[in-house]
Amino acid sequence: GTGHESSFIVFLLSLCKIGCFGWGGTSSKNNSVEVADKNTSNQSPESISMPSLSLFHVYLAVTRGLQRDYMLEPAGSHGVWGLDDYHCVPFYLGACQMMAREQWQQKNQQPMKEQERAKEGEEARLESKAEKDEAAKRMPDHPYLPESTSPVIDQSSPVDTHPDNHDHWTPSIIHDKPVLETHRPTYLYLSCIHFIQQIKPNVPFFESSPMLNDISHLGSWSKVTSGLLRLYEGEVLDKMPVVQHFVFGKIFSANWNPSRKTPLEAPKRTFINGPMGEECIAPWAYGDGSARSSHPGGMPPTRAPWAK
Repeated sequence: GTGHESSFIVFLLSLCKIGCFGWGGTSSKNNSVEVADKNTSNQSPESISMPSLSLFHVYLAVTRGLQRDYMLEPAGSHGVWGLDDYHCVPFYLGACQMMAREQWQQKNQQPMKEQERAKEGEEARLESKAEKDEAAKRMPDHPYLPESTSPVIDQSSPVDTHPDNHDHWTPSIIHDKPVLETHRPTYLYLSCIHFIQQIKPNVPFFESSPMLNDISHLGSWSKVTSGLLRLYEGEVLDKMPVVQHFVFGKIFSANWNPSRKTPLEAPKRTFINGPMGEECIAPWAYGDGSARSSHPGGMPPTRAPWAK
């Protein structure tokens, strides 16, 4: 469930803070952990994007196997009005991956257009068929090869190993089944959607996952990521049954101000009237046995059959 998932994130965060992923702190002497300030780290948070994605791919492979094989009941399921019966964070990380892909496309879109225009101008300069044949002999099979003689390719540009990088994917791409089948091993968000369709094969997606279906109508992945982060904070991190299992310490510290100055106590009186019209008092509010006899209703609390 989302609580186990959050505990796994805290575990990864602790490893990150002590420097396991090359970002964070280092181990000090006497085998004690020293956490470095994030401002003094030489690595940027983006440097752990690939480890986080790869680790969550493996984490989901393990948890989904357990969910299928043992038919585990999800803890705190919201039914169809939740992202998933078991997970929330993979959708957010997958949306961040999609947003990074979208930003990469926007960054490289202008150089690609310039290359296309230069290529068109080069083709226009080839006046005869003989010149075109001669140029074809000099052109390599792949334009990104270092020995390319084409003047329109910038050798410093990164090699494009994914042909789908040029396709503009909006959040509605989840409804394209061939894309889900082809790219789910690479993109975490598509993997999550594909798994839902696997375990609910005979149900329309807008009925089995209406919230994800509504998210697919958003215009950009940046809106998806901001919404999923707010959802995770409100539905998981703000819930006491989830955060009560966190273990805080030097690495993962609880350094925030409490929302209440005094502990929350159980109510001792209710608004329900007793048999004679008097106010009912909770059994634990009586104190000792003598207080029960003085109760106007004269009705002691129900005792267990084995209590004497």
